[in-house]
Amino acid sequence: MYFFYSVFIFFFRIILGTLSLFDSKIRRGIEGRKSLFQIIEKHYSTISPLRKRILIHVSSFGELEQAKPVIAAIKEKYPEAHIHLTFFSPSGYDNAIDTYKLPDIITYLPLDSQGDVEWFLDIVKPHLVLFVRYDLWHNFVHELHDRNIPMLLFSATFDSSFGKSLPFLRSLYNKTYSFMNTICTVSEADKNIITKFAAHAKDIIVAGDTRCDQVIARKNAVDESKEQTLPENILQKITSENLRVVVAGSTWENDEVIIVPILMKALSAGEKLFVIIAPHEIGKAHIASLLSQLGSQAIVLSKISSYRDEKIIIIDSIGKLFALYQFASFSYVGGGFGSGVHNVLEPAVWGVPTIVGPNHKRSKEISALIGLGAAVEVQNRDEFEQAMGHWFTTDMARLIASASAKSYVTSSAGATEKIMEKIGLLQW
Repeated sequence: MYFFYSVFIFFFRIILGTLSLFDSKIRRGIEGRKSLFQIIEKHYSTISPLRKRILIHVSSFGELEQAKPVIAAIKEKYPEAHIHLTFFSPSGYDNAIDTYKLPDIITYLPLDSQGDVEWFLDIVKPHLVLFVRYDLWHNFVHELHDRNIPMLLFSATFDSSFGKSLPFLRSLYNKTYSFMNTICTVSEADKNIITKFAAHAKDIIVAGDTRCDQVIARKNAVDESKEQTLPENILQKITSENLRVVVAGSTWENDEVIIVPILMKALSAGEKLFVIIAPHEIGKAHIASLLSQLGSQAIVLSKISSYRDEKIIIIDSIGKLFALYQFASFSYVGGGFGSGVHNVLEPAVWGVPTIVGPNHKRSKEISALIGLGAAVEVQNRDEFEQAMGHWFTTDMARLIASASAKSYVTSSAGATEKIMEKIGLLQW
């Protein structure tokens, strides 16, 4: 098994190098790792060997949201601990490196060759390693196990179709997961799946999803900050004209092809509607394309000082979407007509009913919210129009959905506390 994995890693590096010639994201990941060892050698030469060192690995930015409440709790309970956050994905790394300040250092994780793993751990010398969700690399985990460094995986989830995979992969995952000292799963179903193939894992519990803790903390921070996310004149317009507000968040072009014609149709028909669109990509070309589709009805947020009674605002900066959900009567969360729906817990924590596209089958929270009547799946433009009309006209259904969304998030909170209890029990 180890031979085949070593061959896989060898060819994986070659394939990444080839793809980097055509893909800027892969190229950024390769370039970022070239200086990895110089960066960590310089950093750790200044760190006291007496400080406890905690390494936390996430795949990308989505997993960072799951890690954030645990990192904050570690900083509070162990203020002298040194936290090293690693990413596999360039998109996650790029979004965190200059903005997320709690970790002492943020770097890439090296690609999983035996030599790079040993070199990395010789420098970092972690006392405890935490993994988030699923991004476990066999050589890395195996070397940590050989060095008797305790490992904990939290917010763990696994696809139920895993059992159909190749015997080699099942055997590899069995060994890798079994090296964990503790696994904290999102749900009982995840625990059952992981227990079946990680037969030798020492401690598997259901802790829940830390993203619920994270969105609650973010909502509390917005409430406390009193920050004016929308200008007062627009808020007054929404209130005085009794407008329904729809927030379309993290939309891609595949989403916008579905929703924009229906939103424009509703506005042209004189519906009492106010629209906020926060596209996932905020490059100038994409914003210009949206503006050309929406015409004089739309204005970008950066030019809101020139507001002339437009009924569509396009968000052309990052970091605004979460707080904007508080104004929504209902929302559309993008990604469902592409690679997968983005974070529906963000509108849910504000009690906002949600419409999503069909690609969400791996998201347990979306399935739960649909089951509670707090979210609706649509397959096409006509179904989006029907779902929007339902939330637009049926006040009682919207109020019940709102209460269900809030209840789901609050009842799912508390994972961070359970994870911290397990961290405290490990010998590190």
